[in-house]
Amino acid sequence: MNIKRVLTLSLAVLLICVIAFQATSCGLVADYINSLATLDSTDEVTTEVTEETTSQVTENAIPFVKTPDIEFVKLPSEQFADSIEREASKIIDDAIAKAISYVNAMRDDRHSNVSFSFDEDANGYLAKLTPEQKDLYDRFICAGKNFNHLSVTDKEYKGDLKKAYFALYEPMTYCEPSLASYFTLDATSHLNQDMTTYYSPVFDRYFDPDHDGNTELSTGQVTMEKIKHDATLLDRVVKRIVRFMPEGLSTYDKYYYLAAVLSERVSYDKRPDNCYTAYGALIGGKAVCEGYTGAYYLLCREAGLWCAYRNGQPSGVGHTWNMVKLDSGIYNVDITWCDGYGKPYERDWYDCFMKSDDSFESDGHSFTSGVKGTGSFEPCPYEGK
Repeated sequence: MNIKRVLTLSLAVLLICVIAFQATSCGLVADYINSLATLDSTDEVTTEVTEETTSQVTENAIPFVKTPDIEFVKLPSEQFADSIEREASKIIDDAIAKAISYVNAMRDDRHSNVSFSFDEDANGYLAKLTPEQKDLYDRFICAGKNFNHLSVTDKEYKGDLKKAYFALYEPMTYCEPSLASYFTLDATSHLNQDMTTYYSPVFDRYFDPDHDGNTELSTGQVTMEKIKHDATLLDRVVKRIVRFMPEGLSTYDKYYYLAAVLSERVSYDKRPDNCYTAYGALIGGKAVCEGYTGAYYLLCREAGLWCAYRNGQPSGVGHTWNMVKLDSGIYNVDITWCDGYGKPYERDWYDCFMKSDDSFESDGHSFTSGVKGTGSFEPCPYEGK
């Protein structure tokens, strides 16, 4: 055989063996080298991805280190049941859509889903009434909600009608803020021979929700038809807000959604006649603290969430706000002050939302009456646990 041919065949066989060797498990050196090369490459990629991901998580996850971007949504189109529902939509839908957008960005699942049912007498206003006063209260509430007239004299009332008249002010104002937007009590006072006064009768007084007590039904300045329309409109707006509340929210975020709607809808303004009422807040869009708190109370009642009132004198000026309940305790919610600090997705807005008594006192609030706070801390989306 030709030597050159033999050498060529030998080299070919050797090459085949080397290839086979590398292709089998016996190629330990080659595999080890390859594994080292792969390991180095993977380590570099993993390090880069981890750093980038950590940065993104820090900025876009709760607790936030900066204000998150808000992706604004629109409410779905709908066929309105009637003209009042269409009117309610024009008034409140923009605030609802913004609140939903904020909840989508700020939703905080660290909080509990445990909720406490609405209690119409969380402040104890009704508990302070005598049985006779409570009966009188129920009669006037029923008359007002049905747009009827009621007049009660001292001869037919079993008790001191003057005391009852003053005793009914708080529960009628705070327990029924929707009714208080167009209905209140009045009385005729008389002077006794000993110079003391007595009241008889005590009677209803209806007024224009757009102008508070300055425009009354009894003087012909407003019609009952308008009062009924405005009362229905307020009720529709309240129900519409709660109907659009996103599902699956923690109790904290349910309170937040309602507060965000109110914050977007209302501006602090003491010029309108009805700035003290829930109607002035939700329908007129302008209110002082009484309007804010009455409107928030209505929203919580419709949503079935526990809510109460608190009064104080920050800086020596009378002020009122709401109290709400989580499984960790009762907390202060002052949407009037929240509104002054910014938008509901900004850090400063949360300075007066879901705060303990200690936190509120350090922020300038003082307490004179109402339900006390019992909770110590519930983190906002910018705070750690």
